[in-house]
Amino acid sequence: MSDKRQLLKKYMKCLDEMKSELKRRQLKKTLKTHIKALNDLECELKRREGKHTGGKRGRVCDSSNLPHPQILEEYTTPYCRLREEARELLEAAVVARKEAYVPYSKFPVGASFRSKCGYVYSGCNIENVAFTPGCCAERTALAKGVSEGQLTYTAGAVVAYHPKGFTTPCGVCRQFLREFACRDFPIYIANAPCPDREGAIPAIRDEDEVLVTSVYRLLPHSFNTFE
Repeated sequence: MSDKRQLLKKYMKCLDEMKSELKRRQLKKTLKTHIKALNDLECELKRREGKHTGGKRGRVCDSSNLPHPQILEEYTTPYCRLREEARELLEAAVVARKEAYVPYSKFPVGASFRSKCGYVYSGCNIENVAFTPGCCAERTALAKGVSEGQLTYTAGAVVAYHPKGFTTPCGVCRQFLREFACRDFPIYIANAPCPDREGAIPAIRDEDEVLVTSVYRLLPHSFNTFE
């Protein structure tokens, strides 16, 4: 009889714990509902305030209610400290830069990107005498991947050389990158000199600094919706 009572007490205790957990979840759900209602009310009040004041141009936009995706950190690090996957992308970009068609700017750029499936696509910049039809290395590489059905990417690399520092993607390429970034992903940028002799492919030295940035940092307020 005592065993049955102990078992009954155990079941009653479990039941009480389940009731407490259920109540906690319901309260949490109710709290979220109230917070959303307050945010909606705040937005409506601000909208009416702007309408009442004539919607003056130059007002500072309050972005507290806008969705903010998770953005990766930006930093520099020696090439030797990068993971093998990052070095592989940079090496692919270096090789791709060798094929750059730049008779006008003489500024070769190489880029590479790894798709979600693990494939690496690389490309170089291709210039045109009319300038506008030219294509940057980043878009060349991504276009190759997209044409093969790869629409999501996890990392990228850009290699160029400028005596004053790193060469980051242009504005058009940043928006192009954002189109295929469901989530923020790292972009490794190296400032590697061009080959001294024809046919040579210079390697990035272990002590060379690499800028590690990301798609969302390059274009924080992109023309897109946040998932």
